[in-house]
Amino acid sequence: MSHGNATYRIWLELLSEKPVYSTHEHHMESHKQQQLNLDRLFNQSYVGWCKPAPANDRDLRAAWLDGIRTNTYFSWLQKALCRIYDVDEITADNWDDLSVRISAAHRNPDWHLDVMKEHGGYAGFLEDCYWDSGSDVGYPEFVTPIYRLDMWMMGFHAESLTNEGTSAHALFAQPPSFEAYMERFEEELRGRRGRIVGLKCASAYQRTIGFQAASREEAANVFGKHPSETTQAERNAFGDYVLARGLELAEALELPVQFHTGLAQLSGSSPMLMEPLIAAHPRNRFVLFHGGFPWIYETAALAHNYGNVVIDINWLPLISTSAAIHALNTYIDVLRDNGSIAWGGDTWTGEEGVGASMAFRHILAKALSERVEDGSWTAKDAERFADKIMFENTLRIYGLESKRSLFVYE
Repeated sequence: MSHGNATYRIWLELLSEKPVYSTHEHHMESHKQQQLNLDRLFNQSYVGWCKPAPANDRDLRAAWLDGIRTNTYFSWLQKALCRIYDVDEITADNWDDLSVRISAAHRNPDWHLDVMKEHGGYAGFLEDCYWDSGSDVGYPEFVTPIYRLDMWMMGFHAESLTNEGTSAHALFAQPPSFEAYMERFEEELRGRRGRIVGLKCASAYQRTIGFQAASREEAANVFGKHPSETTQAERNAFGDYVLARGLELAEALELPVQFHTGLAQLSGSSPMLMEPLIAAHPRNRFVLFHGGFPWIYETAALAHNYGNVVIDINWLPLISTSAAIHALNTYIDVLRDNGSIAWGGDTWTGEEGVGASMAFRHILAKALSERVEDGSWTAKDAERFADKIMFENTLRIYGLESKRSLFVYE
């Protein structure tokens, strides 16, 4: 074993004893978790984005596993399942037995959170419940909600839906006027302030994140038009106006705003497209998700030039572990303040959440051990940074100081 590898393992062991507080999950409610088996776990994860798990056929499963085994989505979910259920690897031969064990474990309605706590070291997380925005999925002591802006940004018409099929018009008993719509939007944000700690914009899945200035008149002119009667420019203008109003409210309510950047609609999801918006709103805190992958340098440049930018590397260690190590080292180098970086798992299930935590601890141990090994940092420097990115920054950025009592460890 090389000295460097030994140093990495020392750091990985140290980090495994520390808690994490995730900035971003899509964690499903308990009754949905209780329906899980191995097939559903695969399909309710990023593994399913690659290719759905095959039907109940040994040869098809063997071929599927052979093809996907090197993908990082699969490898970290497999590592989590091996840790939780004490198996060496997933094979076509043990598939059904493991599936039965997963299903049996989930008869305990709290199993999904128990595994995150015990095997993932989670002390809590922020929830982006896009199907019921602002929900804590029934676990207020462990889960803190974020509220999505997208259904309002897309809501110029009741049939204009978000990427997930949601609409702000579901909140109205009767079709609203534009004025009533905007009034309700403000009421929603102000009324939820005591329960939510941030806002989220995931528009990159449906449109460019090159947001532009738009007038109230432009937005009002689009409101009420059927989607088939609008142009993309008109739809964007409506969303741009609502977002601008959302940023005003976020500033007044002291809420950070999370933005999906990177992998989505690739032609319009580069974080650099957001520079004019970031520059125009210096008193808003912009949290750029996923490291902006694949534009990791662009994200670093924005954080270098703008003090109101926070880099969140949630999802990135699962997308590409090697890219996440490189990105983390880059961000460490260029950040104005190392309090402006955070991490989240960005998963739906307890098991995949464990895999996300394992991936994060791996990339962090890699980065820290290399810096200590080559003398760039002292061990004290490295551990101080670890505490910041693992939980301290999240508590401060989102005003969760009351949660600090959760972070008592040996």
